[in-house]
Amino acid sequence: MSRIDEERYWELREHLLAAEARFCDCDTMTFEDALNSFSQGLRRVMRGHGEVVDIIEAKRYFRVLLEERLYAREIRESEEVGIPIARMLIDRADLVPDQEILALGRAFHKPVAAAERDLFDAVVIADEERDRALVDQLIADTQLYDSAKAIKDLLEFTVRLRHIAPFNAMLLNIQKPGLSFAARPRDWWERFRRRPKPYARPLVVLRNFGPVEFVYDVLDTEGEPLPDSAFSFPTSGKVSSSWLAAVEHKLNRAEIRILWLDRGEYTAGHARRLTSHGKKERLECFEVGVNRNHPPAAQLVTLAHELAHIFLGHCGSDQKRGVKFNRPEDLALREVEAETVAYLVAKRTGVSPRSESYLDHYKGAFDQLDLHRILKVASAVEKQLDLPFQENRIFR
Repeated sequence: MSRIDEERYWELREHLLAAEARFCDCDTMTFEDALNSFSQGLRRVMRGHGEVVDIIEAKRYFRVLLEERLYAREIRESEEVGIPIARMLIDRADLVPDQEILALGRAFHKPVAAAERDLFDAVVIADEERDRALVDQLIADTQLYDSAKAIKDLLEFTVRLRHIAPFNAMLLNIQKPGLSFAARPRDWWERFRRRPKPYARPLVVLRNFGPVEFVYDVLDTEGEPLPDSAFSFPTSGKVSSSWLAAVEHKLNRAEIRILWLDRGEYTAGHARRLTSHGKKERLECFEVGVNRNHPPAAQLVTLAHELAHIFLGHCGSDQKRGVKFNRPEDLALREVEAETVAYLVAKRTGVSPRSESYLDHYKGAFDQLDLHRILKVASAVEKQLDLPFQENRIFR
């Protein structure tokens, strides 16, 4: 119980058990499925009564209950003895009334006004953990990414807006779902000789050395007609050997060594930390293995995937890089996190990775994906690899 108040847990345990009885089933659900059903059910009940719940904090406590109740961590194959394929969501409102669920939700209550105020205050708070929690709360409250399809749509949206950092693309998607393209006023003018319409509503994104800057939807601009190929995205899949050489040199200076492996077709790579000095003023040294026999495009995807493991914290912490140790117990979850980053980086570069089928078939991961962290890491990996390629950038 290192992440929660143990005394508070036992005070809330009866309410947590009531929530389990309403939203979960130990015989038909895995740990992650039960957590997903609980989070969506609790939000739905609270919203139905006009209240807001801090779902991130509530899930921390409910995780402890699921561990105590011995929910299975994975689904067994159908021919094996074990739990059957899980039902992702249930709601036994006939067994447990709303009042029981409201009692739990109110223990993690957050007034709407405070939630909105905190969201804007977060722009100027130099606290990554607080920033992450606020964005997670925003995602939970909007319910924009409560399904695998919604998350896949977000990834495709982020690919399309390759001139905007992945995390900022998510912020734009939250503010204006259905947005096709957005850019800063200066970029609209210099590239397309267009400017924002009078009284057009700007969209907010974070900026380096911030706090914020404004961009405008293409529908909120006027000026010269846009050429048919204005936002075309080349997907040649070509990766030059000169880029690989330049990236290897850049990574070497950043204490990330590439080990070229002489392996077969089905071996891609690995990532591991070589040092563990823990000093803030020095980079830790990492190694990434890449199959030398793969084509350059596949090597790009491998590099993105293995660097994602490093910046997600799967290989250990690095204080100077700002990487905190974060290694989920579930190997499949670690892989889908890294593969999601690699998918974004590759697609935004014009390379089509093989990860679509893997992401499509992975069950139970999307509820556990930390979108804030994944999109931040995608930005970090792009910077490390100097991507997208210059020729693929709309604004240079």
